[in-house]
Amino acid sequence: MQKEMKTGIIYISKHGTTEKVARIIADKLHPNETQLINLNEEKIKDFETFDRIIIGGSVHMASVHKKTKKLCESHKNILLTKPLGLFLCCMEKDEKSIEQFENAFSEDLRKHATSTALLGYEYHLDKMNFFERALVKNISGVMKSISEIDYDAILRFTNELKEP
Repeated sequence: MQKEMKTGIIYISKHGTTEKVARIIADKLHPNETQLINLNEEKIKDFETFDRIIIGGSVHMASVHKKTKKLCESHKNILLTKPLGLFLCCMEKDEKSIEQFENAFSEDLRKHATSTALLGYEYHLDKMNFFERALVKNISGVMKSISEIDYDAILRFTNELKEP
């Protein structure tokens, strides 16, 4: 029997969707060998403890969180030495979502990644402040909380990560 890879899933989640997706990914890989790290709550002490790294983010106000970008840039050298997965939760589709993904992760990290994915989005209006709710309603026309997480894309993403 092959030993499972120790995986670090590093993410930032403002309203809970990216965390939800990160947990689904962890469950589809090997939960006992996966550590979830929310950059809003903790720092990464040592990348060397992980055999594989997955970085996830979400798009707010048309860009990924600056902590996600800073992590990727400041640790790029080690990220380029390990199996890597990159995912983004965003509401955009087609070319606009690809553009947001490319803005979130540098070209060398995207090319190095074993798996990359756009995994959908959710709107939790009850977790948003007044300004965020007004913006979402104005831009998207959404008037109630919705979930558009792409579970098929999550399955493809995790299957690509499992391949040798």
